[in-house]
Amino acid sequence: MAKKTDISFEQALSELEQIAEKLERGQLTLEESIKAYERGMELRSLCQGILAEAEGKIEYLSKSASGETQKKTASPKNEGSTRAANPPSEDDELF
Repeated sequence: MAKKTDISFEQALSELEQIAEKLERGQLTLEESIKAYERGMELRSLCQGILAEAEGKIEYLSKSASGETQKKTASPKNEGSTRAANPPSEDDELF
């Protein structure tokens, strides 16, 4: 599991994207690739934790007066987005 750090979600995601690009290019040595993959997994875990915490806060804030959680599906701002319409396949995901 990733250590708690002072890195923001946006910084972690940006670093994760950079790691993915380096690995996709295939120009790293085996050892560099393993280290990059390990760091990528740490960042992935960190991002998932931050997102889970944010989801918990949103659910808490969305509770109705009766105490029941009102779960609502978030709709994308740009409904014409190809990413939303075509989620990445298993082959597209690096982590």
